[in-house]
Amino acid sequence: MRRRESILEWLWNTVQRGERRIIRVMVLASVLLILMQLSAVRDPIQFYMAVASKVEAPPLELPSLANPEFTETVKTWQVTLKATPAAPIRVHQNGKLIATLANGEQQITVQSGQIQLDGIGVAQTIRVQVIKKDAQLLEPRQNQIVVVQGNIQNVTVRP
Repeated sequence: MRRRESILEWLWNTVQRGERRIIRVMVLASVLLILMQLSAVRDPIQFYMAVASKVEAPPLELPSLANPEFTETVKTWQVTLKATPAAPIRVHQNGKLIATLANGEQQITVQSGQIQLDGIGVAQTIRVQVIKKDAQLLEPRQNQIVVVQGNIQNVTVRP
């Protein structure tokens, strides 16, 4: 005579069968993912041909041959900054380091936009003052003071 399963045993067996199915589906999905990634890899010959074509005939960038009417000239201005006390404040514009105020006073060439006074790593409070500027510049103002306390401060430059 067959023994009847209790509801808990039935439920437990159902959960275990479900877990087995989930594990099988996950393994199958992993195998499919690996196969798809391997098939996405280029054929070595196609890869070589693409690299060789770039080496043999690189794209030419000839700014000197461009139409002079459409080339835009970037205007620059002279600004003199003074750090009090002298500290290694880095001055950046457009992602480039353009000066360091380690000696205290520095004349820099700037374009219109933003300059960043980077005082990260400097423990003391530094006052950066605009000593001189070109007459065409509206900002920064003459004698403008920016306080840098171990952070980055932005200064606007506009004609």
